[in-house]
Amino acid sequence: MLNELALTVNQWALKNVGREWIDYFASNTMNLGTKRLAPFFWTYDCQAKIVNIRHETHDTMTLELLPNQHFAQAQAGQYIEITVTIDGIKHTRCYSLSHLHRDTVAVTIKRKEGGLVSNWLFKHAQRGMCLPISYPQGRFVYQGQKSILLISAGSGITPCYALLNQLLAEKKTVDVALIAQFKTTEDVIFADALNAAATKCTVYLPLTRVDIKADVISQIEQHPELLERDIYLCGPAGFMDKVVAYLESKNYDLSRLAIERFNFDENIDLGEQCLSEIYFQSHNTTVKMNEADKGKTLLEIAEAHGIELEHGCRTGMCGSCKCRLVQGEVTGNKLGVAVYPCTAYPASSKVVIG
Repeated sequence: MLNELALTVNQWALKNVGREWIDYFASNTMNLGTKRLAPFFWTYDCQAKIVNIRHETHDTMTLELLPNQHFAQAQAGQYIEITVTIDGIKHTRCYSLSHLHRDTVAVTIKRKEGGLVSNWLFKHAQRGMCLPISYPQGRFVYQGQKSILLISAGSGITPCYALLNQLLAEKKTVDVALIAQFKTTEDVIFADALNAAATKCTVYLPLTRVDIKADVISQIEQHPELLERDIYLCGPAGFMDKVVAYLESKNYDLSRLAIERFNFDENIDLGEQCLSEIYFQSHNTTVKMNEADKGKTLLEIAEAHGIELEHGCRTGMCGSCKCRLVQGEVTGNKLGVAVYPCTAYPASSKVVIG
């Protein structure tokens, strides 16, 4: 009862008072008493309360979140980090925003077999629960192209769906098409909304576990004109590797490819590393590796030589450090010409990073 009342008050205050005024008032009246009375506002931490839970499929649910005053304006295609405490230990995961409204945002979570956080949320998430969250992050946002293709598989639909909604809602003069691959009809996330969107733009929903199997690549083969578009790609690592390899075989300009990935194969065999010469275009600086640089990531090598590269989590999750591979080879976290220096390693005598 008290939990529901507090949530109602929080919603009213954010809607009618506004985040800026709440931030001003709370920051100037911060003390032990106010922090105990209303910890959702009287805090320096960004957090959100669950206001609604909706199940999209048997293993996918959407959590609508009401962020407090510390939350920054989000863009379609971005993601947030959500932290939960399980058995006294904090665990953080990245989730793309699937819906953006005036006062709330939403994440759509797919339950993974053996997934610690996703299974915990499926079991324990409830209306009124407060969760620590991060500011919106990521560069998987609309870049103003006139003709785009959104490609996804499984839960990778989430940021693509947000982008699609943005473009349709704002009625931008952009020609948008979507290919979203799922296993079966029961696994299609946002099924009703995607069917409705198909009346306004081109939507393909290939299924991979039916009598006549289909996938993203077979769909493009049937409609090769889709490769004339700028592409936004999100999905499981193996799926994205396959799509990028296909695009390379078609000589697609990978500089027109935007990607979002939250995981990769961390079991990297560096082998016998050579002492690479690495040119960082953004800083117009060349680094000649020494013996002490062996085994270090591109980010660590840059820092060891006084070069400050933009970065965030340092684990390959946030995408803040993403650069373009202009020349040479790297191992680790790489997809096409997109390289994540915090978890990628030089693998040729000369490497050029844009």
